[in-house]
Amino acid sequence: MQGGDSQSVPRPHERVVGLHVVAAELAFLLVPFVVIGFAYLYKGDLRNVLYSPYWSIASSVLIGQALIRFIIRLLQSNAHDPAISWERVTVIFSVLIVLGLVPSLLVLLLVLISTQPSLYLGVAQLILFVIGFSLYLALGWTGQDMVSNSTSTEEFSAELDIATANVPRSYKKASGE
Repeated sequence: MQGGDSQSVPRPHERVVGLHVVAAELAFLLVPFVVIGFAYLYKGDLRNVLYSPYWSIASSVLIGQALIRFIIRLLQSNAHDPAISWERVTVIFSVLIVLGLVPSLLVLLLVLISTQPSLYLGVAQLILFVIGFSLYLALGWTGQDMVSNSTSTEEFSAELDIATANVPRSYKKASGE
């Protein structure tokens, strides 16, 4: 009884490993921004790094990747779990697209077509970047945690699913059974 309970509750070590995986992925995103910062610093134009469209590009990529990563991890873990409310997942997914991805792309468009740098657009880019970064961290970590929780019972449930699976009638007729 205790062994079954310990498999369903994530161990602290597994949660930290999941955070490290997501943090490593985010580190690769931040390295180009360090290089961009050095380039602007070298040119003596560090204050214009705020107006660079790279912030909007990165925020839209982060938001999109966070959503996709979460859905893929959700499907990899226990998609058949009745505790998952797919309606709620769909609403959250839609809200994040409408309130995260679309504004990020809209700000990118405005930054690219503006003739003069705007402080408001620069600040909006940074806010959307922080939101995208936070979403990727939260959804990526949650998704990674879901997968690590399901891997301990995946082999057992696969045996159960295969052993109790019903073969469709059309298959039975075609195979001569």
